[in-house]
Amino acid sequence: MVSDKLHLYSIVSLNSDHLEEICQDIRFQYENGITTCPLFCMTLSPEGDPVTDKAAILAEKYRLFRSRLTELGVPSGILVQASIGHGYMPGKPAPFQRYTGFQNGIQTYTVCPLDEDFRAYIRRAMSDIAREKPVCIMVDDDFRLMNHRPGNGCACPLHMERYSRISGETITRQELWDSIAADTAEGRRRAAHMAEAQRQSLIETAKIMREGIDAVDPTLPGIFCACCTTESTEFAEEIAAILAGKGNPIVIRVNNGNYTPAGARLATNAFHRAAAQIAKIKDKADVLLAETDTCPQNRYSTSAMSMHTHFTGTILEGAAGAKHWITRLAAFEPESGKAYRRVLGKYRGFYEELAQLVPTLRWRGCRIPVSETSSYRFGVQSGYCGDNAWSGCVLERLGLPMYFSPENGGVLCLEGNADTLLSDEEIKEALASSVMLSSDSAANLIRRGFGAYLGVNVREWCGKTPSTECLHINGNKESKQMQMRELVITDPAAEADSTVSHTVDQKNYETLFPGSTIYKNCLGGHAFVFAGTPRAKFTIGEAFSFLNYSRKQQLIRMLRLAGELPAWYPEDEEMYFRAADMPDGGLFCALFNIGLDPIEELSVCAERDVTKIVRLMPDGSRKEVDFRRDGDRCVTDISCCTLEPVILFLY
Repeated sequence: MVSDKLHLYSIVSLNSDHLEEICQDIRFQYENGITTCPLFCMTLSPEGDPVTDKAAILAEKYRLFRSRLTELGVPSGILVQASIGHGYMPGKPAPFQRYTGFQNGIQTYTVCPLDEDFRAYIRRAMSDIAREKPVCIMVDDDFRLMNHRPGNGCACPLHMERYSRISGETITRQELWDSIAADTAEGRRRAAHMAEAQRQSLIETAKIMREGIDAVDPTLPGIFCACCTTESTEFAEEIAAILAGKGNPIVIRVNNGNYTPAGARLATNAFHRAAAQIAKIKDKADVLLAETDTCPQNRYSTSAMSMHTHFTGTILEGAAGAKHWITRLAAFEPESGKAYRRVLGKYRGFYEELAQLVPTLRWRGCRIPVSETSSYRFGVQSGYCGDNAWSGCVLERLGLPMYFSPENGGVLCLEGNADTLLSDEEIKEALASSVMLSSDSAANLIRRGFGAYLGVNVREWCGKTPSTECLHINGNKESKQMQMRELVITDPAAEADSTVSHTVDQKNYETLFPGSTIYKNCLGGHAFVFAGTPRAKFTIGEAFSFLNYSRKQQLIRMLRLAGELPAWYPEDEEMYFRAADMPDGGLFCALFNIGLDPIEELSVCAERDVTKIVRLMPDGSRKEVDFRRDGDRCVTDISCCTLEPVILFLY
């Protein structure tokens, strides 16, 4: 087996009708470095009245598999795939308090973790499975209350009583929700108290689950799968620390699954979600795992190369392993997983070397901000939520260097209300470097008192309808940006880098206002402001104001001015590109072809004089590659298919 520098958990079925075939497959995964520990799936969420002893039934099956795997020299563990329940309807509900949606008051088939009878049930269940001597127990991501739950939190009688105990007031569910939704100071105070009620119920129950394990084996490691948004981690670091057990590493699987992707586009949304969670927990966890779930575990849902890109991209965000879900559990269909195994086995050394390298890198280029602080607002849209249009709609496709980080550096890219992720001090620090702003973000910064550093004012346009935008970089006319506002230059040092015009006959053009501006402010940083927003649907009427080669040239010029263009992909294929400085003086480049055209000769441009290019190979070795110069391009003989990550080191 390959060395255990990665933590790789592969989920498998307790289908005893195919015990030998499954065990042989597990041995193959283990010996080929696909998994360091298979986890057998156990759904323990309570059902029936009286409640069925699921743990006893499943433990008997697990015993058979563990015995055979021990003969084969392979360790194994258990995944508690459901504890309080994902919300699916059981055959017969258990007689426990059910989750009641905070926002809507609707009960689901999830159990409330404050229910004392449930706590007794889950404690016994954890003891029962611990007696089977697994090497670890992983608790899946249904152990949550606010994220991805209908109603955004539990407001059952038990939780409302806990809220009253914390806050000192008695209030109805509807009154409490209405107060929080109003987004007043009182509403924010009440939201904090209600979030604390959710936290206490999860933390207390996690301790009870750990007590069940400790009663059998206090040394048995526990792992936690977080289920999060970009705004919060729902106490994942606290829960994981409890479940880990005394003296064991804290291991968290981040919630960045990419289920049933429609294609390669928007690939970076999964990396953004990982980065947003990792920013909050990186100093509180020892190991972070990617969520490489191919749900529903066959290539009609997720291609093997999509999984490969997903894992590689999440390693770039800090993952040092994965929870692989590459085996069909609904039916015994070994053909469905062969391609996943082939790719993961082939690239095992690649993943391992990359995970070792990433902590040493200093990322460069366009920075997409994420926050280190969790925000618990129960789904109330009071700040920045969701993905980032600079990354998902523009940069991931243009081959320009981009990355996600809470730390100052690079060219900070803001759109919408993303400025709410940053304090005034962080914004001023970024303005002393460089910022790229949509007009709505620029307006937000002006309201926060930073207008003097932008060189422009932003106001609603009430004149003639904009028809087109002329880019000064080459004089080409492009379609107008979405949701444009008027940019008004307030400092003569600011320059228009494009102009928005009105025309009736496509011959005579009347200039209306700048479409983009460049300003070097008194702090020494550059402010690049756009009259519209990069947020656009991928339709012919929206996305292509930014998705064109002339706009790419404009952005290249801006990044050069900011000193944040160490390297880029010069062609017009859709390319997600990462660049970073390496400790040995080299330049790290990661290229992900997210277009449908195969690339026969991969090229790259760099600001440095490149004398040598080295490639990270699938087995983790490094190989120098030949290249030729074509103008400012370094052209290699490397081919690159769709969703085939290529890692290069430029010297």
